[in-house]
Amino acid sequence: MDNRKFGVEKWKNGVGERIEKKLKKTYENMGSVMEVQRFNRGIGEYSVRLSNDRCLVVRLSEGTCSCKWWQLRGLPCVHAMAVIEREKFNVYDYVSPCYKAPMQRTIYMNVIHPMETHDVGIVDGDTGHVGGGDELDEDFNRRILPPKNPRGAGRSRKRRIESQTQGVKARRCSKCGELGHYKNTCRNPRVDVDADYVGDIVPVEEFMTYQCHCQLEAKIVEHHDNYRRRYACCPKQDEHACPYFEEVDPEYPNRAMEVIDELVAEMREAHDVLLKERNSQYWMEEEDRAVEGRMRAEVDEVKDVLSVALAAVMVLLAAVLVMWSF
Repeated sequence: MDNRKFGVEKWKNGVGERIEKKLKKTYENMGSVMEVQRFNRGIGEYSVRLSNDRCLVVRLSEGTCSCKWWQLRGLPCVHAMAVIEREKFNVYDYVSPCYKAPMQRTIYMNVIHPMETHDVGIVDGDTGHVGGGDELDEDFNRRILPPKNPRGAGRSRKRRIESQTQGVKARRCSKCGELGHYKNTCRNPRVDVDADYVGDIVPVEEFMTYQCHCQLEAKIVEHHDNYRRRYACCPKQDEHACPYFEEVDPEYPNRAMEVIDELVAEMREAHDVLLKERNSQYWMEEEDRAVEGRMRAEVDEVKDVLSVALAAVMVLLAAVLVMWSF
């Protein structure tokens, strides 16, 4: 400790030898910097372009570089070193104060005293007894006892807690056919619209099969009282059929379908009104352009007539002047 305290006084540039070596190594790696441009002298902002055409921003007044290396180490990076070299500044002025001599003097300012060895007890690993320690009291327990583990309140549990999914039948989604969820919480696309190309409708039964209580493949039947809804039932007929019934498509109430039809009609009507307005506006613009074209043609025609008349007048004046001269 004393050597470090007095070794600070031997530093030449206010920093230690290790910092000197790091700064020298950084200076030797400045070959990657191609160009340095100054943008703001007041805040010391510079742009540094590297050999790979990457541009970095260095701010000397803030001690920052966009590569973040200067902020992490507290020592100027290669890009900051290039800026300092261009402006002929002292590189040691931009070293973090924690590396400089005044801070090191403050760190080693106080004196650290040595500690003497005390006679303490030693625990025997085999027996657990404490040996030695002459200064220990006679009433001191020489054997280390296990920790006290108080018993909790209430009756202790004899049976384990069963899992929430134990004994529960697996749920199958009627929309995508996967296990573990219902159609109300399903986020997968429907299998009957997962087509290979436009116009190819893949039926549900090609991807998913339903089995009734008779262990037979269920039959897909359409509802008669609901809009485009299907259900699966036993393929047997009449009294031989089992009571198996499962929905294939989600439920669409009649009122919901009426609202959907009304919304579709309103959207079509709004689209037609917008289309008519666009068409009327287009034809009005076409008519305006046609009127403007006719007016321009009439103006051009009048200009041609005036130019011809002016030329005839000039010819007559020239003839009169010739006759007058004779």
